[in-house]
Amino acid sequence: MTEGFHPQVSQDLPFLHPSETSVLNRLCKLGSDYIRFTEFIEQHTGHVHQQEHHTSQPSQTGLHGIYLRAFCTGLDSMLQPYRQALLDLEREFLGDPHLTISHVNYKLDQFQLLFPSVMVVVETIKSQKIHGCQILETVYKHSCGGLPPVRMALEKILAVCHGVMYKQLAAWMLHGLLLDQSEEFFVKQGPSAGGAAANQEEEEEDLGLGGLSGKQLRELQDLRLVEEENMLAPSLQQFSLRAEMLPSYIPVRVAEKILFVGESVQMFENHNHSPSRAGSILKHQEDAFAAELHRLKQQPLFSLVDFENLIDRIRSTVAEHLWTLMVEEADLLEQLKVSSAPCLRPRPLILCPAHS
Repeated sequence: MTEGFHPQVSQDLPFLHPSETSVLNRLCKLGSDYIRFTEFIEQHTGHVHQQEHHTSQPSQTGLHGIYLRAFCTGLDSMLQPYRQALLDLEREFLGDPHLTISHVNYKLDQFQLLFPSVMVVVETIKSQKIHGCQILETVYKHSCGGLPPVRMALEKILAVCHGVMYKQLAAWMLHGLLLDQSEEFFVKQGPSAGGAAANQEEEEEDLGLGGLSGKQLRELQDLRLVEEENMLAPSLQQFSLRAEMLPSYIPVRVAEKILFVGESVQMFENHNHSPSRAGSILKHQEDAFAAELHRLKQQPLFSLVDFENLIDRIRSTVAEHLWTLMVEEADLLEQLKVSSAPCLRPRPLILCPAHS
């Protein structure tokens, strides 16, 4: 169907009252919106299979990715009550062929506000070529406020999209795998454009391990790897946040924790050759943490409190293991004192020249 085209009832039909014509036009608008929804879904849900045979399609549409497919899946679920309502009307008309147009309008009235509101989201994604986790932000913003039916429908679509995010989080935080072929996640490989500003909060945060901060623990890890393997510090192969993909309802401080955990797990896995690193950096709690992530994924609404609590638990487990591995076993704290500036020592040992 051509965008912007909406079939309308002819105005010069003598057997239709103007009010009936108006009702029929409203119903036609519902039908045309439904067709546009289904065309959007069909175009993008099978994108991966189509890409194998039509490699030029991504450049033609400008839309692709696993978050887009998740959005389409949620959108299709939203349309199911409309399909069921049409089936119910068919049964009613088979039982009573004298039902009026007003009855049809009454049965479908719940979709008169829902479809246009969701169509705004679809058109925003199409016109602005919204990609990856930006889809989460777009759906979230449109779900805030508005009428309850619209808000509930968009929240259900958002929950489906969150399923993709939780899968990427599980791969990154539990296995150090960045599964992001289309650059949709808010973690990326490579330096950040504004690295110093973005990491300031993480650098200053106490891990609760002898006053050590996350930044200092990473420095200790680098020293350990240089000492044992005589190689460049893996921080040169660094990861950073892709700020434009981070939804506004996930604070930067939480994203930094996610970044830290994934980096630590990956570096541990990549250099897990020596006997001192035998075992799991997550203390064999991968299954338990995976179950917790799955539980959050099943929740109908995103809870920042529950989300951050789980991230903190995973991060604490990783930090404790790294502390034991690099500080207690390798005595790298002394190396940090020698190789780092005085202000980079753990807080209980800080002795800046200005205060000496």
